[in-house]
Amino acid sequence: MAYLYKFNNSYHVKDLRLSMINDFCLDNGECLEIEIKLVDRRTITDKQRKFIFALCEDFSHYTGDSKEYIRILMQQYNATLRGLEIASLSNCDMTYANGLIDTIITFCIENEIPISGDILKEYEYKFTEKQTYSLILKRICIVCGRRADIHHIDRIGMGANRKKVSHIGKRVLPLCREHHGEFHSKGDELLIDKYHLSPVIIDEKLEYFIKKGNLKIYSEEEKK
Repeated sequence: MAYLYKFNNSYHVKDLRLSMINDFCLDNGECLEIEIKLVDRRTITDKQRKFIFALCEDFSHYTGDSKEYIRILMQQYNATLRGLEIASLSNCDMTYANGLIDTIITFCIENEIPISGDILKEYEYKFTEKQTYSLILKRICIVCGRRADIHHIDRIGMGANRKKVSHIGKRVLPLCREHHGEFHSKGDELLIDKYHLSPVIIDEKLEYFIKKGNLKIYSEEEKK
């Protein structure tokens, strides 16, 4: 294992093992491109572990499979997805645990497997922007899981034709009618903080979805 340390405001790598050909390249003044991965020395917390088991149990209620089977399946999927070795939940690091949690929740969103809002609230989970993006495309309320409309945090403007005006660059969230109304009455920033939300910035794909209501592949002519 190599070690990274800092001396006189410069970073240095110690005990790095190189092949003869790579060492020869360095001797000849060439530059090698390397990738550094920091080792997380923090061990998984009890809260993280309980959250993972709670998600797997909730998942199992929907599929009918045992929660242990779901856990193994999700760990295998996470390892393949992230290029990792499967680690034990008894002593893995916090980075691995957080990655597994995100993988399970993202998988549930993409496959429309319901997750208990009480579990997400209890463990104070905050959806990533990528997960929020998927919830928008699925039209799932990010707060309660019901059917959602798209709420513009950055307003389009009164009287503007939403089918013609550009939405690109504006922030949005998927909200059901109840929570949509709550945001309008209480204010966006207050409720974004309350519900631990990450709004999504509209790109061309999402703008097409908002205007057309579907995700078919669009041409340059259709965008005009």
